[in-house]
Amino acid sequence: MKVSFGIGLGAVLLRREESQKFMDLVKMADDYGVEAIGTYDSAFIGGDTYVRTTLMALASQRARVGPRPTNPLTREPQVMASYLASIDSLTNGRAFMDIASGDSAVFNMGYTAASRAQIEDYVTCVRGLLATGESTYQRRPQRVRWASEAVRRRIPISICAEGPRMLHLGGRIGDGVIAGTGLLPEVIQDTIAKIHAGARAAGRDPGAVDIWFTARSSLHEDREQAVENVKASVSSILNHAMRFGLEGKHVPDALKARVQTYVDGYELYDHVLGTGKNPKRMEELGLTDYALERWALAGNPSDWIKRIEAVAAAGATKLWVSIGRGDFDRQFHDMRLFGEQILPHFA
Repeated sequence: MKVSFGIGLGAVLLRREESQKFMDLVKMADDYGVEAIGTYDSAFIGGDTYVRTTLMALASQRARVGPRPTNPLTREPQVMASYLASIDSLTNGRAFMDIASGDSAVFNMGYTAASRAQIEDYVTCVRGLLATGESTYQRRPQRVRWASEAVRRRIPISICAEGPRMLHLGGRIGDGVIAGTGLLPEVIQDTIAKIHAGARAAGRDPGAVDIWFTARSSLHEDREQAVENVKASVSSILNHAMRFGLEGKHVPDALKARVQTYVDGYELYDHVLGTGKNPKRMEELGLTDYALERWALAGNPSDWIKRIEAVAAAGATKLWVSIGRGDFDRQFHDMRLFGEQILPHFA
């Protein structure tokens, strides 16, 4: 079965001598045939996504390039529209934007997560600026002078969603949806159904919504090491997916109280930190195995192939994965494993 892949590259402060290595890693992924390459828009975690995506745009020839995800709070829509148009120009029409309510990027500024109405207002404004050069945001007029020079008048915008209402919103307004709901068959099928319901409610063709699933991933020849490496990432999505309530999110009744306890005590400063408190609390509450089963794609190449075949059979045939941890030598090594041993099985 054919499966499409997007590659997420880390949020790091790139030193001058590392910039070429980063671009070489992008080129490697692009040459292997991944469909998209993205990077986090979180100033808290490290570095600036605008810098990284510019390097990604210059290093790639085929893959779509963009922030995944950004949010409506840390970038004004006029700034975002100008950035997207610039990346689209550098790539001859390969830019994209994924947008979410905000996590580490907004909470560490003292903001609360964006509402669905804010997200819709932001997306509408960015689209209007790209299309005509004029729009409004929060009842404020927005104008740009470069709209006639844009490569494309509409750049794909996908909604990152983990709960029923965000999935519905994604189906209603998104060019695509990036689902962080998990990789269990029943979760995949319900996720797709909710997105399609949102599309139908807006009079849209459900098949026109590009649906991707996020896999919290770790690739390593040593299966146990791969699992250990992914625990911090899984600990973050366990919080992020459940922070606004557990209703309609397929959490087993026996685990609901523990999941709520975990969310209530989540340490934001330790977000995706392997040595932080969150993976330890997840383990102490007996939630690690559940979180790994639901969200993780971890192991050696054979483990990846088996897991991807299972999630694709359930309907998730477009996956966002992360490749490479540690120094660039390790990242190049892992990208080769992915490109030479995994991708050919799903071409």
